[in-house]
Amino acid sequence: MENRKITVASSPHIKSNLRVNRIMLDVIIALVPVAAAGIYFNGIKGLLLIAVTVLGSMGTEVLFKKLLHKKHSLNDLSAVVTGLILALILPVDTPLWVALLSSIFAISLVKEIFGGLGQNFMNPAAAAKIFAVVSYGNIVVNKGFEGISIQERLVGSAGGNLGEASIIAILVGGIYLAVKGIIRARVPFMVLLVSFVFSAVVLGDISILAGNSSIYLIAFFLSNDYASSSITNPGKWIYAAFVGLAASLFIGLSKNIEGAYYAVLIGNVFAPFIDSFFEGKVDTKKGATA
Repeated sequence: MENRKITVASSPHIKSNLRVNRIMLDVIIALVPVAAAGIYFNGIKGLLLIAVTVLGSMGTEVLFKKLLHKKHSLNDLSAVVTGLILALILPVDTPLWVALLSSIFAISLVKEIFGGLGQNFMNPAAAAKIFAVVSYGNIVVNKGFEGISIQERLVGSAGGNLGEASIIAILVGGIYLAVKGIIRARVPFMVLLVSFVFSAVVLGDISILAGNSSIYLIAFFLSNDYASSSITNPGKWIYAAFVGLAASLFIGLSKNIEGAYYAVLIGNVFAPFIDSFFEGKVDTKKGATA
């Protein structure tokens, strides 16, 4: 009998015509209006925050690979995406040295230590954000958008986390990803639906969560991480509903201004458990990342 060498790799085992760097480039393009709004409404400090986290993420990946005597993978653009998302979910006034440490944490201790792109069990940017909040909570302060009307939140306003400046900017980027086939609409749809229903029924005012930018940010850009979210078709619906409910509880009832990002990490932890009920029903369609 002919001997054949079989290579076993970690999940997800999905064939796609989309190259990783093409996908990441589209994510970067989608994040441009979000970043632009953040910089426009918050000034040069927003730009500096982005520069520090992106360069910190890229530099950490190069150094980590070098220590392992491996070739760097900057050309897949995943480090750029991680750094950019991290900057957008950090408070505008985050000290730059904390932002740098957070980017190092995201790449080294959440992404690369588990094997690199596709091996991380939780979203690196979200994990690094919580690292910054927990470790440096006295200086990493989200001042929020208190007193800002929902109309202003839609168009844009200064304050809060950098990428939360404009809901419209987030929607533009999210719709771009959906149209390009980089994400499926079901995950953001379910996250937003659960949040809006909870806000209307439990909190008595749909605008409480419908006017919260972090809900939109996690719905389109963090809950869709293919490595740390559910990979089965039915599991995606349950996972998204779980993230939306957790975010609603944290923000609406616990009054935790950063609750949406905690919800993403908890959802990441439970994603494999959710998928265990739906083995063999993995989404294999082109561009399926969420």
